Amino acid sequence: MILKRTLYRVLIVLLLLITWIAFVIYHDESPDIGRDEFYALNSKNIPDSQNIAVALSGLNAPIGVDIIKHGQFVIGTYEQSLNNFIAKLTVERTGELSFVGNSNEFDCWSDFPVEEKKGNCISEERIKFLLLENKVLLDRYTSLFDMTDWRGMSSNGQTHYSGQTLINLNKLLAEEIKLNIETGNYEMAYSKWLANHHFINHLLKQDTTAIERAIFLVLDGINLYSLENLLFKSPEIGIKHFDELETTLKPTDLERYNLAGMLRADYNFFNTEFLKKQNQVALFHPEFIRNRIYRAQMDLLNRAQKPPATFSASRLELNKKYGGAANVFAYNWLDPFNSFLSMRLTSEFARNLHLVGAMHAKNVLISSLNLSLQIKQQKISPANIKAFLNRIDKQYDCPFTNQPMQFDAQKNILFCDNPESKTRVAEVRL
Repeated sequence: MILKRTLYRVLIVLLLLITWIAFVIYHDESPDIGRDEFYALNSKNIPDSQNIAVALSGLNAPIGVDIIKHGQFVIGTYEQSLNNFIAKLTVERTGELSFVGNSNEFDCWSDFPVEEKKGNCISEERIKFLLLENKVLLDRYTSLFDMTDWRGMSSNGQTHYSGQTLINLNKLLAEEIKLNIETGNYEMAYSKWLANHHFINHLLKQDTTAIERAIFLVLDGINLYSLENLLFKSPEIGIKHFDELETTLKPTDLERYNLAGMLRADYNFFNTEFLKKQNQVALFHPEFIRNRIYRAQMDLLNRAQKPPATFSASRLELNKKYGGAANVFAYNWLDPFNSFLSMRLTSEFARNLHLVGAMHAKNVLISSLNLSLQIKQQKISPANIKAFLNRIDKQYDCPFTNQPMQFDAQKNILFCDNPESKTRVAEVRL
């Protein structure tokens, strides 16, 4: 009797084990409500000739080759190649045009505020030489300003262009604007700055991946400090174009950076590159993983709306929640394999949290520039600046302290510090 009872128990355990194994192997979840709608791609058909993404992919086209045709070639090469290394070699063999110069040459002033590096400032002759040598690339870049449409390639939003080339060209453009300022061509400098600002704003609003967004944020910083230099050297420009600049530099929130679009682009890139390729593997449950990525990204999106002063705490919580796969108590033990894999994958997305901090920092810089305009336009004396900062609308406060922007009368600068990280977020000369 005891043996029979024991046998029944063993059979029940085996049956439960077999059922669990079968569930683990063959069961997948249904999509979370709202997930597929959030990640849906824009179905708008954009001709390649009007697509900034295609033009950027062809920016380094050989001399005499149309950038749209080269962009199509580059994108097609990467899509059809077995790996990116082979595609890169194939593209390079076309004799692509490279940027002439070293990115570090421009760091003397364009990364302001930094301590001046004596003996490391690029000379006027060198700037003129680099402008001449890179004229084709610079003309191609500025020709993109008239293009208003963006559509990433294929279904995953992926493009193939050199982020370093874009950064170098923006640094060179900033040097050209500086050269215009030094020679008294303030209107020309302002016109070049404004056109590039509108273009960068447009790029930031597109559904682009975190890698692309990081590049565009660098461009944004270079260009905004280019304006800082112009307004410092020529306050009259700010007064003359006050209405336009006051609107252009309106304090904003994360809407300017389309954080949701960045998450959407990252997901669709990952969905194509990884998830869809695993559909034939029984142990791999794509809907389970897609749901976990969606939940993690919605968590980030919701917390990112909190004030910058509290986002650091949210960032620590999110890193702890999604930053690894060691917490076995967080596993869904009905599907441990995909739980482990999901945690590994969401930890990759969690690494992009630092970009939210960069977005907040750019907003602070924009607000600081707007304040400097108002101070000059209203002819507020240094003695009255602190009182002005105390009475101005709260939207101009330093968001990392929830206090008015600070003014250093000795250095004559507006600034905002992040006390938690002990860093200066923005600094604008008056």
